[in-house]
Amino acid sequence: MKKYISLFSLIFFITSCDVEEGPFITDYNSYVNPDKKVLIEDFTGHTCPNCPDAARELDAINAIYGDQIIGMALHVSKAFARPYPSSQAPKFQYDFRTNWGDDWDAFFSISDIGLPRGMVNRTLYPDGHKLGKDEWAAAVNIELAKDVDFGISISANNTTISVTTEVVNNINNVYNIVVCLTESHIINWQKDGQIEDSTYEHNHVLRSVIIDESLSTNQSFVSGEIINKSYNINLSNLEQSNIDYSLNTAELGNGIAGDWAEENLSVVAYIYNTSTMEIVQVEEVHLGN
Repeated sequence: MKKYISLFSLIFFITSCDVEEGPFITDYNSYVNPDKKVLIEDFTGHTCPNCPDAARELDAINAIYGDQIIGMALHVSKAFARPYPSSQAPKFQYDFRTNWGDDWDAFFSISDIGLPRGMVNRTLYPDGHKLGKDEWAAAVNIELAKDVDFGISISANNTTISVTTEVVNNINNVYNIVVCLTESHIINWQKDGQIEDSTYEHNHVLRSVIIDESLSTNQSFVSGEIINKSYNINLSNLEQSNIDYSLNTAELGNGIAGDWAEENLSVVAYIYNTSTMEIVQVEEVHLGN
């Protein structure tokens, strides 16, 4: 059944949110495909004073579209994501960085033009994908009106993640599937404007990438086809990998990258076109679903 959102209600909600105003948007589509989901990758940093405004914008968009919007926060950049020296403890000691976040930041050249910055389903790569937060809502609206070629369902616990992909339309292309872990409700330091907030709640934080692999050995997909994949995980090993990355590889890391709370972990799985990099479908579930 088609889902319709009032143009007036949508604009009123966005303009009433406690976020900085973006450009006036006049091209909202009224039709939203209820089966389409969108990933907003929020490139951020705990010492970036303007980055909480981007997080609030993501929350505002999520409040409009609900679980059709999936967020992922990636702490990146030499300027805004490094921990403070231990001499300045306890401020900004945690290292939220990951090797995957740093790699994606380098590949997509996000933080080169400053933070906060984000991608909406990685559309318009390689020239138009680096969006300011005030551009996210319009990009989301365009994405949610698109057809769906894949459906994703996830079953997950602390040892196994199973992902089932259903092909919705006949399609011929090369796609990869990515499975990630994110964590929410992390209370830790964040610069928020002129405030250094020790009680800031970090949400959707990228913790680990389990896999980035071909969805199928074939590039021809037939409507109704089912693709099942299963991955074994060890949370302690994944957590230790982040600690090791902070200690041994990340610039000026300190190894303070653990203390994951299993009850706050979620699994994010998405499918992307390997030629355009566009994410065509995404799903999220709590780890203990």
